[in-house]
Amino acid sequence: MKFTEHRDSNLKAVKSYQKGQVRINADEYTDSLFLTQTEVFEKWEITHISQLDESRLQPILDQKPEVIILGTGETQIFPDMSLFAHCRKFGAGLEVMANDAACRTFNILTTEDRPVILALVIEE
Repeated sequence: MKFTEHRDSNLKAVKSYQKGQVRINADEYTDSLFLTQTEVFEKWEITHISQLDESRLQPILDQKPEVIILGTGETQIFPDMSLFAHCRKFGAGLEVMANDAACRTFNILTTEDRPVILALVIEE
């Protein structure tokens, strides 16, 4: 699925997503990652949503997002409910969706200049 949007070339945007691969600006990634408007954090150590726990969320929460958009793979799979409360303790909302929807949502929210993070679980 391709995404088209014109914006500041210094900002990060998802240009396309397909199963097992995401293109952010001109770079392609095949491992789970998370990103802000300005930085990509590669090789997030998670290959399935069932592995998500507080310790794997912490590097994301350390970025102080308002919203975390969690792409859970090809389908929407909700993580343990305690993780929603954990994010709230840090002032962040956790939104869960399939990767393609998560990518589109991230692009929309970043055009509003909101402190948002996209976390994508890219399954092996």
